[in-house]
Amino acid sequence: MRLLLVRHGETEGNVQRKLQGADDPLTERGRRQARELAAHLSEWKDILALYTSPYPRALETAKAIGGALGMEPVLCQGLSEIDVGRAAGYGFEEWAEAFSDEAERFREEGLDYTWPGGESGRQLAARAAAEVDGIIEGHRREDGAAVVVSHGGTLAWILSHLLQEPGDEWPGEHMRLENCSVTEAEIPVGGVGPATLLYTNEIGHLSSGPDAEVATGQEDAG
Repeated sequence: MRLLLVRHGETEGNVQRKLQGADDPLTERGRRQARELAAHLSEWKDILALYTSPYPRALETAKAIGGALGMEPVLCQGLSEIDVGRAAGYGFEEWAEAFSDEAERFREEGLDYTWPGGESGRQLAARAAAEVDGIIEGHRREDGAAVVVSHGGTLAWILSHLLQEPGDEWPGEHMRLENCSVTEAEIPVGGVGPATLLYTNEIGHLSSGPDAEVATGQEDAG
């Protein structure tokens, strides 16, 4: 089987480079991206299922895809973006300046830093891995692809997990996925061993080309 890993459409928080909470909405451009992605995926004949983060920006993207495929998205809490708690709505540098003690802890503790009122990177990594493992287990005996709609940070951890990387630091090399990009991963027979990436960050289906804002850091991972 294969996974088609999709980042949601552009949001207000992406444009403003803010740490995002659950309710950051798609922009008009993000909705157009979702429609273009849906039209692209409608040409695929072997899509088995459609899974999505329940956050509105991902769900709206998934519903556009589902409408084109004739599928209802399956909500998976484990595909949600990292919960930054009370930091939502701040730019990262703005937050670091306003809460310098927390910013120092963030730098010192790395993956174990828990956002006040939220979760840690290690917690995100564990739940994302468990969710995608469940999706694979449900389809690994089938020929075809499952679509997974999620967020920049979560998808980065999923990619790290699928490639069986150590997971002892932020997977920064995977955190540059464009909005409404597609990354295709082939899962080994039996689900044992690292996945093979057939391509990453494909955006040829989008009329506007590369997004102006790329997920280059924590503040735009959503």
